[in-house]
Amino acid sequence: MRTLTVRTAAENDLAQVVRVRVDSWRAAYAGLVPPAYLDGLDPGAALPRMKEYLAALPDRDHFLVVEAALGAEDSAQVVGFVLAGPERPSVEVAGGRRGGFGEVYALYVHPDAWFTGAGAGLLAAATEALAADGYAELTLWVLEENHQARRFYERHGWRPDGGRTDLQLAGAVLQELRYSLTVSVGAGAGVSVPQPRAGV
Repeated sequence: MRTLTVRTAAENDLAQVVRVRVDSWRAAYAGLVPPAYLDGLDPGAALPRMKEYLAALPDRDHFLVVEAALGAEDSAQVVGFVLAGPERPSVEVAGGRRGGFGEVYALYVHPDAWFTGAGAGLLAAATEALAADGYAELTLWVLEENHQARRFYERHGWRPDGGRTDLQLAGAVLQELRYSLTVSVGAGAGVSVPQPRAGV
């Protein structure tokens, strides 16, 4: 039985986080994103940037990982991560929205862990954390042609709200749709996200 645990990210997780990001992009965005861009994803170059991101993480932002273990004797591996916090100013400009919204910035799960509940656990934890921060309205952006991701978010109550923007990537212009979710403020106040484990 696979055991999944969502917790706060630690620096020791970041090499696995980068692997998750690269492998999930190549699997999920094949046929959507120019192949040259996917082929050029460099985990070695991404790792220092990820370390800088974690070191400078604002107090109101959340960087969570989900780790999986197949049994008590197996060491847990990070199989996904989510980034969330206040809605970004660039999003407000692109969508013509006011401030005071929370946003799920990114959510990625390694292809080997798709359909295991890892993504659902991350999304629930991010939603609860943002609600506990006082955000009643949440947003995220997803590629219009990424139908698998859109179905995933819709199963969890998210809906497109009419916001859209262009994403320019390796000479291609891709359409992103904004999804929204209304939550009860403080709904996650009683939910404690575990902190990084020593030695992880």
